Amino acid sequence: MAYELLYIGVMKIFILLYLFSLSTWSADLNLFQEEGSFNDDFSRSILSGDLKAGERIHLKNKSFVYKDVLGSGNTTIILRVLDEEVNKEFALRLPHGNEEKRYTISDGKRFINHTYNGYQELMDSKLPIPRIYDYYKDSYLLVDLVEHDFNLKTFLARNEFIDEIEKKRIVNSLLDFSRKTAIYESIGDFHLEQLVYSIEKNKWSLLDWSSGHQLARLPSSQIIFRSDLFMSNNVALDENGEEIFKIENGQRINIPREISEFEREIFQLVKEEVEAQRLEQAAIDKVKLDDLKVKLSELSSHTEVLKVYNDLRTTHMASFFTMLQKDFIDNQLSKFPEGIIKLPELELLLERLGKFTPYYFSMFTEKILGSINNLDTFMYLYQRINTIGLDEELEDDVAGAIARNLERILSNTTNDSASLKITENLKNDYGLINYRSREILSNAQNYLKPAKSCRHYISSFF
Repeated sequence: MAYELLYIGVMKIFILLYLFSLSTWSADLNLFQEEGSFNDDFSRSILSGDLKAGERIHLKNKSFVYKDVLGSGNTTIILRVLDEEVNKEFALRLPHGNEEKRYTISDGKRFINHTYNGYQELMDSKLPIPRIYDYYKDSYLLVDLVEHDFNLKTFLARNEFIDEIEKKRIVNSLLDFSRKTAIYESIGDFHLEQLVYSIEKNKWSLLDWSSGHQLARLPSSQIIFRSDLFMSNNVALDENGEEIFKIENGQRINIPREISEFEREIFQLVKEEVEAQRLEQAAIDKVKLDDLKVKLSELSSHTEVLKVYNDLRTTHMASFFTMLQKDFIDNQLSKFPEGIIKLPELELLLERLGKFTPYYFSMFTEKILGSINNLDTFMYLYQRINTIGLDEELEDDVAGAIARNLERILSNTTNDSASLKITENLKNDYGLINYRSREILSNAQNYLKPAKSCRHYISSFF
């Protein structure tokens, strides 16, 4: 018996040592720490080589097989990973920094969030961009893996090394891409290295972007391919697209090069292509807008008006949406009874009416407040006001409209901890909350509806 007990004890020790050795030597990477916060030091195991190909990276709710590093910029690092369940490779974009250029991981986290925020608009415009499959705020993006051969910066700088027939094919594909971007005068953080080309697919794709895209108002508006992007690409590159430089007195000095006539011609071709596409789009927009206005003028029910906006799916230039917004403010809003607009309706309107200029958004806000009857919907509008950026005069107009409607909005909102917290936060906000609004918010409990008791629900049932 004693021998058996000794044997069992020894085996347990061996098992524990084995398990300990596994945990010691396993280099799997956890992007989140035990308490749930993001592991800001994750890149050490990647850059040091401790994380080997075939080991796993654990995200929030899923893990992937690590393959290799695809690239690293100023704010993010991109990894190739494999999802074994579907046997498909993805690109995993993680926040990083660049100490040499004074970028920190906080800059990377902001870029991750801005990329996600700018994603849906570009997808709706049918631009060739990688699809986002998973996103976690301040942490990561899991996206399509876009295989490519070079970017636009490299193509322009080394075009003389490309066969003329192949070069023409690449340029035609670039013109096709430029037509797809014609409705934009700017795409967040666009530059030449973000646009990449696949020889096999004969296709240009936009790999990276930020948020804050701006629609073009006129055919002559600025294009995303600004001339300074082309003209500043005057540094010599090697065959891998890396900048060629020399060291003088301990300083890195780039080798300059002349912008070729070919590059100037490409810029002009792209510009002309975009302007032609915009002229075509402007004509389409006019017909579509006229049809919409006639259709809306024949409707009297706000539900029918909402359905027309809900069916609006095509992409347009900024002037189309400005005129659509003006028509809504002048002719359609009166069809919405007081208090009828709740959060889903407001979300739909703000999505379908497009990006507002500060002037039209202040007009929209002043008038639509009369149709809002609860604090949740008001707060959604309030947050949007703060992102638009109103000047002082417009801000005063909106602040006055808030004060005129706030008492009614509170009177139709239930008194609970969430509502009281919102009112307290609003009371301490400035700019859009003027003296009169602050006075109303200080007495919020006098306006908020009392919460219904169980007895009320029982009596109403009987």
